[in-house]
Amino acid sequence: MKLNEVKTADLFAVPPGSWWARRVCQIIGAKTFHWGMFIAEDDSGWIVTESLSGKGVTLSRFDYPMAYIYRMKKIKEVNWQKLISLVADYGPYPYDWEVAFRTAIWWLLRHYLGKAIRVIKDRAVNCQEWVVLVACELGVRVIADDEYPMCTNLENSPYLEELGEVEP
Repeated sequence: MKLNEVKTADLFAVPPGSWWARRVCQIIGAKTFHWGMFIAEDDSGWIVTESLSGKGVTLSRFDYPMAYIYRMKKIKEVNWQKLISLVADYGPYPYDWEVAFRTAIWWLLRHYLGKAIRVIKDRAVNCQEWVVLVACELGVRVIADDEYPMCTNLENSPYLEELGEVEP
C-alpha cells in the first residue's frame, strides 16, 4: 500500500521496537504495539494524532519506518477540522501509565480464569485507548465497552479493515 492511499481518520499501527515490547507482543500474539490516527496531509507529509509517553495526546508527523494501516468500516468521509477539534478537546489528557497494569490484570483474568473485571476509564490515555476514544467520538465502536483497548483486540476488530503495510 502507498502512503498516498491513506485517508483522514485511517488508523496506523506500528510493530514493537524494543525487546520488551516484542516480548509482550509475542506473549499476547500481537503484531502491533503503538497506534495512532491520520489527520491531514500537507506538503511535509501526514499529520497524525497519537498518545505518546511523556506527552500524552498530541499532533505530530507520521515518521515511522513501517506501519499497518486500518480503516474503520461503515464510516463516511471525516472532516480533518473535526479531528483537530477533538484533539484540542482532549489535549490535556496525559499519557496513561497505569492502564498497562490494569490491561494485564484484565487480560490474565479473562483468558485464564474466565472472569471479566470492570473497565476503568479515566482522564488519561495510552495510544490504544486514544484511537478507541477518537473512533467512538466519530460514531464507531471498534471494541466492546467491556474490553480494555489492546493491540490484539484492535487488530482483530470486526469494525476495522486492515488495508496493508506502508513504508514511507
